[in-house]
Amino acid sequence: MASSAPPVNHLLFADDSLLFFKANVEGAEEVSQLLEIYARASGQRINKDKCSLFFSKGCPESIRADIKTILQIPNEQLNEKYLGMPSDVGSSKNGAFKYLKDRLWNKIQGWMEKLLSAAGKEVLIKSVAQAIPVYSMSCFKLPRGLCQ
Repeated sequence: MASSAPPVNHLLFADDSLLFFKANVEGAEEVSQLLEIYARASGQRINKDKCSLFFSKGCPESIRADIKTILQIPNEQLNEKYLGMPSDVGSSKNGAFKYLKDRLWNKIQGWMEKLLSAAGKEVLIKSVAQAIPVYSMSCFKLPRGLCQ
């Protein structure tokens, strides 16, 4: 997070929330208090069995343990995909978005087996194949090398 960012930041997706905060005791305590306020105000409780934490590579194990204890969330993992897109893109953007290329290729393979005219295949490519990356492109800038 940037030094000018608020202490706790968030993203909301459907019925899920992603919270971002500095990995320290103060940040964890603030998140814990926010979740308690939310629970009291809404009447909804956080299901901590469905929650998980994700730490950056440089976060020491002692701080990880403290945060897990404060938040009472033992699960430390990041799912490979979230809402159909990669959770952790990292430095290998081509590898993270390879699934788009694979999905498109699988569609084309299925179309090749069907007896379609050239015009029919063109319509499929223009309508379906162009739509596959649109959702990912609305959230990420896709790498140029993906199409090669």
